[in-house]
Amino acid sequence: MLLTTVLLVVLSGFMNSVWNLNAKRSHNKQAYLALIVLAANIALLPVLLSRLSTGSLPPQAYPLLAMSAAAQAAYAFMLSKVYAYGDLSQVYPIQRGTGVLLIPLIGVAFMGEKLSAWGWGGVSMILLGILTLSKWADRRRPGQRVKLKPVLTAIGVGLCITSYVLVDKFALRYVEPMTLIGASNFGFLLGNTRMLLRKEELKREWTGNRRTILLGSVLMPGSYFLFLAAMELAPVSHLAPIREVGTVFAAILGIWILKEKGGVGRLIAAAAILMGILLIGTHG
Repeated sequence: MLLTTVLLVVLSGFMNSVWNLNAKRSHNKQAYLALIVLAANIALLPVLLSRLSTGSLPPQAYPLLAMSAAAQAAYAFMLSKVYAYGDLSQVYPIQRGTGVLLIPLIGVAFMGEKLSAWGWGGVSMILLGILTLSKWADRRRPGQRVKLKPVLTAIGVGLCITSYVLVDKFALRYVEPMTLIGASNFGFLLGNTRMLLRKEELKREWTGNRRTILLGSVLMPGSYFLFLAAMELAPVSHLAPIREVGTVFAAILGIWILKEKGGVGRLIAAAAILMGILLIGTHG
């Protein structure tokens, strides 16, 4: 079961990094994300409505589904901004890495989960790699201003991710992953409501990127579905850091495909993240 769970999370992280790569490459980030989630909702919203209409969900499920949707709406809005401000290999590690620290802390402190000393060592290695990738350790050069906007926005995205992951961990006690995915994607759609009214921009984005939009409509909900399935099998304080293997994939894809700078240093940082993930996966 351990191997199955880790493989689910690693595949989830890879799928997540691929659709984020395509979002970064898109012309209009918010239009691209709106089209991805619109296509996904066509398939998932009927499932959610059908489940809600039966009235068979326990009362505790409804506020948790609403909270998950709200966190996803905030996530969608901020995600469309962050890729306009910074490189994929810079902002992706920050937004994914915020939860690497917060989720294990909250899971251990408030959810009765445990993480070994080796596990905390793995978390520390992941954070070190993330700080390196985010360039927080870089000293300001003479006459050059530190760009805080991409860093702060990425942290905001990370807080949204932390919120919906923790809410969804509780929600899985009352609803199955497919219903939860439906609520999450509906919230993501709400976060892009203003863009859905801009038909010309949507048409232009669809014309230029229809293939990656259709791919993203599968990868985005699919990656999180795999993570939800894994969360039913193992503690979230272990799985959330492991999922950040997507950070390694994002760094490699950013350097290889987007030709982003700092290749050697970012690959070394990605290797540190990978080592931390292995520590948590084997000794967490």
